[in-house]
Amino acid sequence: MGIRPFVTDPVNIVGARIKADRRDFGDEIAWNDHKIAYVINVAQGKDVLDLGCVSHDPENYRSRFWLHKALVSRCRSVKGLDLSAAGARYLCDQGFDVDHGDAQNFQFDRQFDVIAAGDLIEHLEDFGGFLESCKRHLRPGGTLVISTPNPWYWRNVVKAILYMEVPNNIEHTCWLCPRTLRQLVARHGLTVRNVSFGSRYLRDRLMPLPRGLKHTSWHASVVLD
Repeated sequence: MGIRPFVTDPVNIVGARIKADRRDFGDEIAWNDHKIAYVINVAQGKDVLDLGCVSHDPENYRSRFWLHKALVSRCRSVKGLDLSAAGARYLCDQGFDVDHGDAQNFQFDRQFDVIAAGDLIEHLEDFGGFLESCKRHLRPGGTLVISTPNPWYWRNVVKAILYMEVPNNIEHTCWLCPRTLRQLVARHGLTVRNVSFGSRYLRDRLMPLPRGLKHTSWHASVVLD
């Protein structure tokens, strides 16, 4: 069966309208950022596929928190993939190796040690296509690293008490917690190896709350059974 076509920059994907925060621009990489630290710990020195690497606005390549730049600086090789054709072209012009494609249905003629999906899965609608595409491209012993917002983050809990709906990114399709991710990937012959929570904000890290409440995001390493 051939790879089904994807839609180029569909109008309902509005990520490109979320502009880069110039306050985050800088030459240094924020190595202590929770997402960067987690992914680099898994990916350092390996061949990596970075899904959704444009991160909304391609100008984020100037950000200290841009995961793709951290991967390029610490990994043996890094290939990027993003649904934004314009974003992929822009990053290629900056010297990065980025292809235009759909993380829910992609095909390369090679496999990778690590596939990074930083703050991506909550944007998807076809989890099966995403996980099966990743499985095809992982080498034996490889790891899929997933980062996603924490639905039980204390500010979300407060909003759930105050409002009928919790406001979030208009492009998001779901909330996932460690339990639901574990159950989802198991349907595709995958296992969550470990979970880590993190927040960029000092106010959260200092709060006397359980990790599942105090942090904005969480990260997981997913491996083949």
